[in-house]
Amino acid sequence: MSIRTIVVLWFFLFAGGVNADLSPAVQEAKSKGLVLYQQRKQISATPYLKIAAEAGDREAQYYLGEALRHAKFFMSSEAQRWYEAAAEQGDLHAMLRLASKRDLCGTLEACSQDQDYWRQRAYKEGLERAEKGDLQAMSQMYAVTGDPDWLKKAAEAGSLVGQYQLANYYKNGNDWFFLPGAREREVEKWYGAAAENGHALAMMECFGMSATRGDFENARKWLVKAAEKGEVDAVSTYGANLVHMPDQMGFPLDKVRGYAFLSLVAEIRHEGDDFERGLLKAIEPTMSADQISKAKAYAEEWKKTHPAISYFDPRFGF
Repeated sequence: MSIRTIVVLWFFLFAGGVNADLSPAVQEAKSKGLVLYQQRKQISATPYLKIAAEAGDREAQYYLGEALRHAKFFMSSEAQRWYEAAAEQGDLHAMLRLASKRDLCGTLEACSQDQDYWRQRAYKEGLERAEKGDLQAMSQMYAVTGDPDWLKKAAEAGSLVGQYQLANYYKNGNDWFFLPGAREREVEKWYGAAAENGHALAMMECFGMSATRGDFENARKWLVKAAEKGEVDAVSTYGANLVHMPDQMGFPLDKVRGYAFLSLVAEIRHEGDDFERGLLKAIEPTMSADQISKAKAYAEEWKKTHPAISYFDPRFGF
């Protein structure tokens, strides 16, 4: 198994774990499917996820349901089937999809169980796991109940997802803070905790907060860390600053690495997202053929030793 595959599999452990019963080939397919899903290539991800889903992998079943739903912009009967398969294996987010009024259970009454069944089961099983100290279940209970106390419990217990979500919750103006600056301190505290725990999107929040207050040393640190994780906007911003288009962070000019990072992001952008492609066209005339060749080689080596470029979309989004 390649270094990249190992890194990718490690990255997705937070979302529910690697199924030790899967064969190496099926595990590889699951890994590929998850990478494509996080690059917002749901149609391309579907056949890979289906291999692992049909082998009984709960995580693949859930993400296959998500991929099918996103690809069609609505809940289809096939997506519902995979949500049900994942839900029967205890996936709380799959249960919540089935409990939604917007899916087939709510509109066509086509589910094996009704909405209330799945909502109650999600609450019961989530509560049991959370009370046993399951960090993932603690953060999931916020989605189940809407009670922010679960975010606070998850964050305080060390859940990086809970820490990030709690920072978002405060940043969006929720909860009451009486002392001036208290909200901002809590936002920074929990983004910082999540970032220190390895949450790529929290790293980007720390980058933004540091840059806003002119602390470019910390801004550079968090931008590089997020880029090392493969966060798409971090890789793009890092590349743009390395080629000095623009030079906002004080990085030394490095057209070879900057070109490499911009090309990595351009590979996964959909048509119409032309920022990185535009920068590449602008920088190419200022580079020698040897520099461009070295940049392409650097990009290929980066792929082998780092996680795949990812949007890091939340597991339970829209």
